[in-house]
Amino acid sequence: NEAFSSVWVVGEAQRVRPSSRGHVYFELVEKGDRDEIVGKLDAVIWKGDFVRVQRLLAASEQKLVDGVQIRCRGSLDFYPPGGRLQLCVREVDPAFTLGLLERRRRETLAALAAAGLLEKNRGLPLPDLPLTLALITSHGSAAYHDFLSGLTESGYGFRVLFFHAAMQGREAEREVVSALAALAGMAVDCAVLIRGGGSRTDLAAFDSRAIAEAIARAPFPVLTGLGHEIDRSIADLT
Repeated sequence: NEAFSSVWVVGEAQRVRPSSRGHVYFELVEKGDRDEIVGKLDAVIWKGDFVRVQRLLAASEQKLVDGVQIRCRGSLDFYPPGGRLQLCVREVDPAFTLGLLERRRRETLAALAAAGLLEKNRGLPLPDLPLTLALITSHGSAAYHDFLSGLTESGYGFRVLFFHAAMQGREAEREVVSALAALAGMAVDCAVLIRGGGSRTDLAAFDSRAIAEAIARAPFPVLTGLGHEIDRSIADLT
């Protein structure tokens, strides 16, 4: 490991798990063309380094979470009794992740525009008072409770069909797309896709092409409320 005392490594963070002592363990993986894992390396950020890394990421509204692509610098440590090779991360490059997210965002917007899907859903008629709603969000979240409370206080007789979906992390894309697909044959006035505020990495799922295409092709209007008012994901633009 003396030959690799300081190396830069790029990969997708998976199985991010903080320890009770303040250290953060995760895996760095490399994926092939079919999204299969072709390489994997155990990694750790010790408590003292993680405080600094966390502060640096927060300055650009990022977090170390499952599914995010990162570029990090560290040293390789080999533990002979267990035969384990581990990357001890000292530094994370926030500009790398931001640049990658922005490039993917531009590519997705261009692909949607070329397919005639941008703002397609907005052309669907929406009743002046849509009473039958499909709510897609995380069950028990602040967004879930705030939305239902608002409907109750309105005094109108809303009918709500609820579909749970993760609003961040590796399952968000699949579960949101699945919820919209399940609604395709149901008689609803519109669907409402909402979540509260968060970092750019928290909201990254809603820049995905799969979610944007599912919204664009939905046979009913889809209303979105994702993050704070200043946040504009691709899902909001579809």
